[in-house]
Amino acid sequence: MARNLGLDLVVIGGAALALAACSGGGTGMEPEGAQNPAGAQVPATTPSPAGKAELSISLMDAPVDDVEEVHVEITRLTLKPQGNGPAFDLPMEESPVTVDLLELTEDDAAILVDGASIEPGAYNWLSMDVNASIDGVTDSYVVTDTGAWEEIVVPSGRVRLVSGFEVEAGEAVLLIFDWDLRKGLVHPPGRGGYILKPAFRVISAESLGRVSGTIDLDVVTLAANDCNADSDTDDFDVGNSVYVFEGLDVVPDDLDEEDDVTPFATVDAVLNEDSTGYEYSTILPFGDYTVAFTCQAANDEAESNETGNEDPADDTVGFIEPAVNVTLSDEPGESSAVVDFEVEI
Repeated sequence: MARNLGLDLVVIGGAALALAACSGGGTGMEPEGAQNPAGAQVPATTPSPAGKAELSISLMDAPVDDVEEVHVEITRLTLKPQGNGPAFDLPMEESPVTVDLLELTEDDAAILVDGASIEPGAYNWLSMDVNASIDGVTDSYVVTDTGAWEEIVVPSGRVRLVSGFEVEAGEAVLLIFDWDLRKGLVHPPGRGGYILKPAFRVISAESLGRVSGTIDLDVVTLAANDCNADSDTDDFDVGNSVYVFEGLDVVPDDLDEEDDVTPFATVDAVLNEDSTGYEYSTILPFGDYTVAFTCQAANDEAESNETGNEDPADDTVGFIEPAVNVTLSDEPGESSAVVDFEVEI
């Protein structure tokens, strides 16, 4: 097991704020944008008009097993000022816009709002309207790994992000939605279609770090780790995922909502080009984390318990020991961390 630290990040100018959650490739609809030193695709920013602030919004996603595509049609973005002022619509780059969430990554995010001028002050929430219901119209839909198309339902057709922020005149606010599909995409048994729930994490672009690393091929192929237990075809490439928990020395747990331990972020580990191991990378706010690896993530259902049951025979998601503590900060050499998972000799 190895842990290496390095690479300072230079932060985007202004008091930018980022809302982030999951990652995935390209949509073909992004305007020319900049890339911050953490690697995240962000809109190009220009100075705000005198007395105004600036808002840009991008969308990312994190992969999920058993589906090949997750198309979502976004029709409206609404911002609510603090106090009695009414909510107002933000000018989208394109409306409606349909994005495949599995094609969005920190390197290739969909830019929804690019440099909208807003009044300085405090804001309570931002909402996103989505065309997603079981109505026979494939405006929002999933393509499964068997090639089937199934519609998506977003409860009430709206996702509200209740995470207030404040911006001063001349400052730029960057919101990056990282939609964690492993947490948010649910396929209820006995009914058609998928439910897509809000599953976002919050990152300030002023405190943006990164955890990345590799998983040795031997970790995944070692018989004792049972890494093909979540694949119907004994595919060792399925279900390899890194789970990141807030705090140090956290005992890793699955995605169930039955207790207080739930991952802050999940990211898939993908087979590298020479097939010698698996690679992963995710952006995170500065803070303390426990980083863990499981090769059975395809068994992890967000609404059921697969880890830490009274009867261990009921556990279908296990984590490769040991988990690794990481602290990300603006101190020199601590804004990123490399955590590799290797077979211990």
